[in-house]
Amino acid sequence: LCLHKSDFVPGKWIVDNIIDSIEKSHKTLFVLSEHFVQSEWCKYELDFSHFRLFDENNDAAILILLEPIQSQAIPKRFCKLRKIMNTKTYL
Repeated sequence: LCLHKSDFVPGKWIVDNIIDSIEKSHKTLFVLSEHFVQSEWCKYELDFSHFRLFDENNDAAILILLEPIQSQAIPKRFCKLRKIMNTKTYL
């Protein structure tokens, strides 16, 4: 389990911490909420996990829908999230 408060290396670029954590993970759990889809950092996390999920054909991402999210509430920049939600089963 990686938590940014305890596992990210202080002084290291946030993006590098995100990439390192995703690369070391067997699974990446995304808890989707209205706040998630509005977060720029969450977009980076989705982008970096995209390679493992689609390009390596690895079932590394697990999606959990915390609250109902209207499709129009998902920003257009989250096209990868839309694709995942349309092709993968989520909780």
